[in-house]
Amino acid sequence: MNGKSIPILFADDTSTLVTHSNPVEFCNTINTVFHTLSDWFRNNLLSLNLTKTHFIRFVTKHKNQTEININCDNKLPPATNITKFLGLTVNCPLTWTNHIDFLTKKLSNTCYLIHNIKPFLSISALKMVYHSLFHSIMSYGIMFWGNSAHTHIIFKMQRVLRIIVGAGYRDSCRELFKELKILTLSSQYILSLLLFVIQNRGFLHRIVHFTTLIPGKRMICIYKCH
Repeated sequence: MNGKSIPILFADDTSTLVTHSNPVEFCNTINTVFHTLSDWFRNNLLSLNLTKTHFIRFVTKHKNQTEININCDNKLPPATNITKFLGLTVNCPLTWTNHIDFLTKKLSNTCYLIHNIKPFLSISALKMVYHSLFHSIMSYGIMFWGNSAHTHIIFKMQRVLRIIVGAGYRDSCRELFKELKILTLSSQYILSLLLFVIQNRGFLHRIVHFTTLIPGKRMICIYKCH
C-alpha cells in the first residue's frame, strides 16, 4: 500500500489500518488506499463486495469528528460505530462495552447450562464444563479488553462457582477460587499479559518498569523499546 496503510489478512478476511494526524490528509489517504485495493481486485479478476465492506474510525470520546466520504466506483461504503474483528467486538472509542455485552449473553447461557446439569455431574466434571464453555470464552482476547472499566460485569458472572460447589447465594467466592484452583478475571488478565511478554521476549529488547504512587492509587507502567 506504498506505506500509506497496514493491511491485515486472516483467512478470507481483509482489513486495512490507516492513521494520520491531519483530518484532510487522513481522508485523502483513505480514498487512495481504497482505490488501490479496488484496482488490485479488478486486475486480479476479483470483485470487492461493498455490501460486506465498511469502515470504522477510532477516536477519543471528546474529539470532534470530521466527515469522511469514501467513493469507490460511485458507491459509498458505509461507516459503522461497531464492528467485529477476529472475534472481538470493537467500537469507536474502544470502551469494549459492546464486547462485554456480547460476552455477558454467551456466559449467561453457560451459567444456565451448569445450573441445569449440576445434579447429574461431579465437581470435577463441572470444572471441565466451566473451562471449556466459560473460561475459554472469558479469556479470549482478554489482553485487549481486560482493563476495561466494565469488566466487573464479567467478574460477577464467575459466581457460577457457587453453583459448581453447591454454595449459598450469599456465600463468599474468595475461598472457592482457591479451592477449585480457578483464576479470577483480574488474575487471568495479568497472567495473559505476563505470558505474552515471555512468549515475545525476543521482540522486546528492553522493558523498563517503574511505579508511580498517586494518593489512593498505584500505577504500574511498562515501556517497551523495540
